[in-house]
Amino acid sequence: MIGRNNSYSLAIIVSVAMHLALLAAVTWGWSASQTTQKVYVPKFIEAKLVTIKAQTPKKAAPKKKPKKIDLAAKRRAEANRKKLADQKRKAAAMKKEADRKAAEKKKAEALKKEQARLAAEELARQKALEQQRLDEQRIRQNQEEFFDELEAEDELMLAEENEQKAQSYVSKISSRIEQNWSRPPSARRGMKCELLLSLVPTGKVVNVSIVKGSGNSAFDRSAELAVTKAERFPELQGMDPVVFERYFRQLRIVFNPQDLRL
Repeated sequence: MIGRNNSYSLAIIVSVAMHLALLAAVTWGWSASQTTQKVYVPKFIEAKLVTIKAQTPKKAAPKKKPKKIDLAAKRRAEANRKKLADQKRKAAAMKKEADRKAAEKKKAEALKKEQARLAAEELARQKALEQQRLDEQRIRQNQEEFFDELEAEDELMLAEENEQKAQSYVSKISSRIEQNWSRPPSARRGMKCELLLSLVPTGKVVNVSIVKGSGNSAFDRSAELAVTKAERFPELQGMDPVVFERYFRQLRIVFNPQDLRL
């Protein structure tokens, strides 16, 4: 680069010198024409810029020395490359395995949550069903208790009614027994005995026995004969079987005549 600049400078200097010489010649010619008063046609000189190349010696290219191949370094580099590739492959495999395990764990957690949700829903459903069953059971129990109370009340009313009916029949039976009674001479006021009558639905007496005597055998025997003499009590015919079975299948009567003398 420096040699080239020197060549340009030399060329410029030469060109300037030639122009100065040309200018001097023209000036000198002009002065001479004024003296002789002759007209000269100026001649033009073509000037060219000449570039003078500097002759610089070329340096000979240095000879390339043959490179020595370091086989050990090459093997180390190849081993390092393989080691790095193995490390990358192992890292990728480890990452893939970690991603797989993370995905499986996430899937397992989601499944566990879903199972827990379903279990909670099933538990809530079972509780609702159990509560519904308890409510229905309580309603049925209340209804049964209500109907039981009604039935008990009806039975009580019916029992009272039947007892009243039975008492009226007992009074009639006692009256008929007194009508058939033959008073013994030893009978006195206040004497009484308890008789047990075995009857059938037709009102027939099938058996009579003294349960509790009066202390006077003649009085007790006369009461027993009065029942035997009556034989049948027509008032019992057509009676409700329930009433008959309860009150008259085995009838206890206290025989206590009121018209006895002291």
